[in-house]
Amino acid sequence: MENKAQGIKNAVRKELVGTEYEVSSLTPLSGGTANFIYLARLHKPLSGGVNEVVLKHGEAYVAQHPDFKLEMVRCNIEEEGLRLLSKFPAVISSPFEVGTPKLYHFNPQTSTQVQEYLPSATNLKAYALANFRGRTTTSTKPQCLKLGQSLGRWLRGFHSWSDQPDNQSLHKLFAQNTAMRNIKKAINYDQLLGRLSMFPAILQEHEETLQQIVAMATAELGDESKLSVIHGDFWTGNILIPDAPLDSDEAIPIRIIDWEMAQVGVRAEDLGQAIAELWQLKLYKDIDAALWIIQGFVSGYGKVDSEFMFRVLIHVGAHLICIGSTTPGWGTPEQGQNIAKAGRDVLLSAWKKDAEAFRGHDLQHVLG
Repeated sequence: MENKAQGIKNAVRKELVGTEYEVSSLTPLSGGTANFIYLARLHKPLSGGVNEVVLKHGEAYVAQHPDFKLEMVRCNIEEEGLRLLSKFPAVISSPFEVGTPKLYHFNPQTSTQVQEYLPSATNLKAYALANFRGRTTTSTKPQCLKLGQSLGRWLRGFHSWSDQPDNQSLHKLFAQNTAMRNIKKAINYDQLLGRLSMFPAILQEHEETLQQIVAMATAELGDESKLSVIHGDFWTGNILIPDAPLDSDEAIPIRIIDWEMAQVGVRAEDLGQAIAELWQLKLYKDIDAALWIIQGFVSGYGKVDSEFMFRVLIHVGAHLICIGSTTPGWGTPEQGQNIAKAGRDVLLSAWKKDAEAFRGHDLQHVLG
């Protein structure tokens, strides 16, 4: 695998020789599993003085798990999607400016992209783990609420913008990404039944309800006229933020990255995935700031009906059971069991539309 990765790196460097994107150095970037991603220092700066970019290269498999095959169309969808999204203006909510990365270059023959690099950036998950661990002072709360509100406003803006008649080309493009849509449903819902044997004491007695939830998620995707444009992988790892204090007097740029899972799907799942991943910061690491970000996020997204928010919570529960409970490096097996239990409780309460179950709960702000 190491030899293959080095071969990819050498091929990408060679591919860009003689172009304005010729690189003097390539440094692998952490984050993401599907593609080969590098910080590239350019041999000559681009117009505007840009001398560092992100170089992203896709193959027909998951970069970190070569036996897991992926369709290459995902790379073309991300490339064209970013070009279309360049028409969607950044959402400015002081002090944050939330948008998508600029796409400089794409080679469809090799699935190599050159994207904007956000200097000294980290993802929101890593930022929270580094800056919000331990006892977080209440002075941090307003900053976290503002951050969450900015992300919520951006997501609502993106969802609304993609519904406009002039932007239906984005819907047509993302509708082609059926392979990634099927993978998303399999990971988040079909896996629920597979978790019965992993967490029998927690899930076994609820098998019939889990089957009903899986059937619901399958049926939702059967009527494409009811599906909407979604990011498809909206979580803390795909939210880039400068590794600097949040109380800056200057505009803080945030970039929403990794559009290969973009699809037409169930809109509540964009919110549910982000909330689930933020809540894990509290459940695994006791980071209170994550709950403040969730509160701001829901507020920023704005008013929706209770049916929508119960669907959001169903996705939170499913995500915790299928993904959060077994994510490597998060915590102990015992903590994983506790995550599965927390996910089960949210999932069942949301399925029954039991609003009372969320009074005084960590996720009480989701239902308003």
